[in-house]
Amino acid sequence: MGPQPPDDARAADDDAKATRRPPVDTWVETIQLLLVVLGVVAFLVGFIGALFSETVPLVALPATAVAGIIAWILNVTPAGRRNTARSQAEVARLAGIRERKAARAEREQQKSRAREAAEAAQAQRRAVRELLDGVPERGAPQDEAITYCLSRTSAARDPRVQAEAERLARRHVAVDERILCVALSVAGESRRRPALLILTDRGAAVSDRGTSYRYDPDPGDVTEGWGVQVGDLLFSFSGNPRLWTALAARAEAAALSARAVPLTGRPEPRLIRTPREAELVAVDWMRYLGFTDAVATPVGADEGIDVIAERGLAQVKMEGRPTSRPTVQQLHGVATAKEREAVFFSLGGYTLPAASWASQHGIALFRYDHQGTPEAVNPPALRLMEAADARASEPADAEPGGDA
Repeated sequence: MGPQPPDDARAADDDAKATRRPPVDTWVETIQLLLVVLGVVAFLVGFIGALFSETVPLVALPATAVAGIIAWILNVTPAGRRNTARSQAEVARLAGIRERKAARAEREQQKSRAREAAEAAQAQRRAVRELLDGVPERGAPQDEAITYCLSRTSAARDPRVQAEAERLARRHVAVDERILCVALSVAGESRRRPALLILTDRGAAVSDRGTSYRYDPDPGDVTEGWGVQVGDLLFSFSGNPRLWTALAARAEAAALSARAVPLTGRPEPRLIRTPREAELVAVDWMRYLGFTDAVATPVGADEGIDVIAERGLAQVKMEGRPTSRPTVQQLHGVATAKEREAVFFSLGGYTLPAASWASQHGIALFRYDHQGTPEAVNPPALRLMEAADARASEPADAEPGGDA
């Protein structure tokens, strides 16, 4: 036989010690047990006999008392005290065994819970990695990312949901954000169509009944195993299986999307009050983007070109409405004829057809604010800005292509 477990060996040793006792102790214990039984029987006989005769209790009850007195006297003898101590030790021994078994069971449960938690964490890491490997990279066309995310939902073939998601992304998702998931809210009696949630590596956007807004997910809005609560909207994990994984993937996706270099050397913000000021600010940004010889064209120049350089040209629109596709196409035609790169700056942004067409034809679109800070709207613009930031962050004494 192999070695016994410590608890079982200790219990066996205690049992062996408990069986080694003097014979007188055994006799005293046996007599006490018989007296207790006799006392109980006499009490029951006296109690029941009182219903039929007055004499029976007079005999049975004294017999009960005598049995109890003799048992007490035997209990205070040395043998009785040894038996009492032995009984208490046995009770303590059994209690110790139960405690050790309970502790061992608790340790096993803790190990089991730890294994389950480790397996769940590993499964989540695999799911996060699969999601990040599947969704389009940062800077990819937003409609492509939305199509991919919707293909994993019940609205995969609903063109209205696709169009609404594209409008939501265009209004509230920056072109350099990575779209991780598109979720639909739980439908209720008060709403005919579900609300939309676009989750990115840097935030989220919500569209509900014609109203859209930017939303920054808070840990308090997430109920594990249930869903994400945004006001009175519930985006459930059961209806959107990839939503929980996308929430877990946000931190890693943001780390992957973080710029490798600090943003230094960008033009200082300048208040824009007139279209000419907007053109002059665009000159600064064109030079920052790599068109170092960029200059503003004279006021009233033909063909709508506001900034010109040897390798590129730009048009600047300071209008409250989005720039349309024909305007972008006109700039593309002029740039193609002059064999230069086209860049567009617009205060009001761009229509969806304009942004899509420009991305297909390599035109960089920027939306700027009244402080003169542009934001890349499509992948060509994002690539231009990232390349400029990388150049600006290089050491000042670095000489590209120089020998060490």
